[in-house]
Amino acid sequence: MNRQRSSKSQQVTDHRTRVGQRRRAQTRRQITAAALGVFAEKGVAVPVVDDFIRAAGVARGTFYNHFTGTEDLLDAVTKMLEDNVMRSTLTAIGDIEDPVLRFATGVRLWLHWSKSDRVRCGFVVRSRFRGPLVEQQLAADLKEGLDAGKFRFARVESARDLVIGTILETMHRMMTSRVTKTYIDDVARLILQAVGVDKREADRLMALPLPPLELPVWRQGSPSA
Repeated sequence: MNRQRSSKSQQVTDHRTRVGQRRRAQTRRQITAAALGVFAEKGVAVPVVDDFIRAAGVARGTFYNHFTGTEDLLDAVTKMLEDNVMRSTLTAIGDIEDPVLRFATGVRLWLHWSKSDRVRCGFVVRSRFRGPLVEQQLAADLKEGLDAGKFRFARVESARDLVIGTILETMHRMMTSRVTKTYIDDVARLILQAVGVDKREADRLMALPLPPLELPVWRQGSPSA
């Protein structure tokens, strides 16, 4: 009997814990989603904590249960944004088996998104953090291409840094300057050559049409280039 009571008590405790975790995660998502709109409207430097509290409809204490301040929230927004765009990209390239074509298409789609949505592109450029899904997928794609003998570089880590550094600088240029129609493919071609793809193959890949990129709901009505 005591064992049954103990088991039921544990089940109740576990249920409450799960409910609490779900509510906490939901509240964090609520604040982060609201912050995306605030940052898009006011920029990164202007908003204060009260702006996010009002937009999310939460108490000050609730905000600080999840974030230490504006910079912490900006990092969370950036990670959410990157992961959402990466999920959309993975959906678009999901049927592509060739690792080089998949990598090239992913880079081109990401850069076209960056050019079309300069406001949110700015979040990614300004943050020193990368979303976990971006990190995982990029490393996996580079390793797969290397293992297949289609990429040539010494270490995945160094190739990752080269790719991300180039993409971030490209995003920054597209935020702040006008670029030519071929700029995105020019950069993507250089990235491919840097990881070991020969120029002829890179040229062939750049000539292929891109699949559509179905972006999350937040993209609708957002400022665009």
